[in-house]
Amino acid sequence: MEKKYVDYAIEKVKDLLAIPSPTGYTNNIAQKVCSDFEAMGYNAYITNKGGVFVDLGANKGGEGIILSAHVDTLGAMVSKIKPNGHLGVVPVGGLNPNNIETEFCTVVTKSGRQLSGTFQLTNASVHVNKDYSSSVRTFDNIEIV
Repeated sequence: MEKKYVDYAIEKVKDLLAIPSPTGYTNNIAQKVCSDFEAMGYNAYITNKGGVFVDLGANKGGEGIILSAHVDTLGAMVSKIKPNGHLGVVPVGGLNPNNIETEFCTVVTKSGRQLSGTFQLTNASVHVNKDYSSSVRTFDNIEIV
């Protein structure tokens, strides 16, 4: 594969990954995917369910290619604001607490404001929490700070 195509693909992936797109907030990324395909001369539109459909052009025999992919990211929903200001969450989709500890995240408020945070164990101080390494990560003991 030519380097220019690899570079193009990498740039497009970076562009898409920079758009916050948790479940329920996929319209911005769907619009970006549509506009990118339209810029390449294809007819693209957003379906009633928020997916992107692109006509890549069937050949005269009626055969064509259908491409389908999720453009949303796994997410969580804030379930409570704790007295210390940290956020408790519940998963949306297949989010797993074992995969999110120390990950940066974006919290989208009801008003649309975006805040940055980090997932961590509720007692994340290794030198104080003797059970840090053996603690099973659950959504009851993972929070956003």
